[in-house]
Amino acid sequence: MKKGLILCLICLTPALIFAAKVGVLHLKAVGVDPGTAEVVSGLLAGELSNVGYQVLNPDAMDAAVGERLTCYETGCAAEAGSAAGVEQVIFGSVSRLGEKHIVQLSVVSVSTREVIWSGSLSAKTTEDLDIVAKRLAKSIAEGKKPEETVEVGIVTKEEEKEPGRRKAFFVTGGKFGTLLPMGGYGGSGALMFGALAFWYEIPNMAVELSYDWGISGNLTEFEEGGKATEQIVDISLLYFFRKTDFSPFVKGGAGMSFLGLYDDTGVAYGAGSAIGFGTNIGAGLVMFRTYDFRLLIEATYHMNFTDISGFESPHHGPKFMLGLLYRAKRGGCGGGGCGGGCL
Repeated sequence: MKKGLILCLICLTPALIFAAKVGVLHLKAVGVDPGTAEVVSGLLAGELSNVGYQVLNPDAMDAAVGERLTCYETGCAAEAGSAAGVEQVIFGSVSRLGEKHIVQLSVVSVSTREVIWSGSLSAKTTEDLDIVAKRLAKSIAEGKKPEETVEVGIVTKEEEKEPGRRKAFFVTGGKFGTLLPMGGYGGSGALMFGALAFWYEIPNMAVELSYDWGISGNLTEFEEGGKATEQIVDISLLYFFRKTDFSPFVKGGAGMSFLGLYDDTGVAYGAGSAIGFGTNIGAGLVMFRTYDFRLLIEATYHMNFTDISGFESPHHGPKFMLGLLYRAKRGGCGGGGCGGGCL
């Protein structure tokens, strides 16, 4: 049994180590400069190599066959692939429709002579064709349609024009939730919080400026009751583990906190209000990152080091928040003119 398992692993090892050998043909230029199509062919070959394929670029395919290949249909592509000794062949076109540049590709299995993948992606400008090549290579490698592989940082300007597909470096919105005191706060119960949040976002990170305001009742250290209020101004750094629509993140930050402990008439207990240093650390999930709006779930641990005479310090506890962030269109940029770089 063990020998059979070892032999099986030995047989599978080459397939696990060596990726498919792919040939990229010259793309057909339709209404565009032939040099543009050649550039896209080269970019595509490079991106396929980056994602793990063994690639013969168009010039290498020509050299292997001994002539310049102009194959724009399945049968010709399969024959060229057989002559060049590759497993799959990619052919297609770069065309122009108005201002759009459209790249259409098909992947042919040389052994079956069947198309195993096809897709297209458009760009508003030639400058976006490198993003198009990257997206198409990723789509081929994952066996997905191009629209399923969108990530922050590789959204074309053409896609930014579509609702829900704009990049946004500056976003703003609100959060609400609760903090459960584990110490301090005059023995207060849960504080209910609302917050305003502002993000400057790049593909893997975001800087957040937030203003939080919270209030609770029932200060248990006093028979007559009362309330605790807290106002927090924080600057935090978020790190996203993925660039896709659903991305977990970690965050940490610091700022200033105003804490007030009041009796039931609204008068502070002695020196019952002060400003101190505060910190937060936690994690969460942001949803719909490639859209104009983002939904947010986060859990942080908040520490408030405000020192109020007669009360336990620091004031601290876990804080749970839900949020909605959004970037509206701004005049002069639209969704695609300046992309996510509009300030």
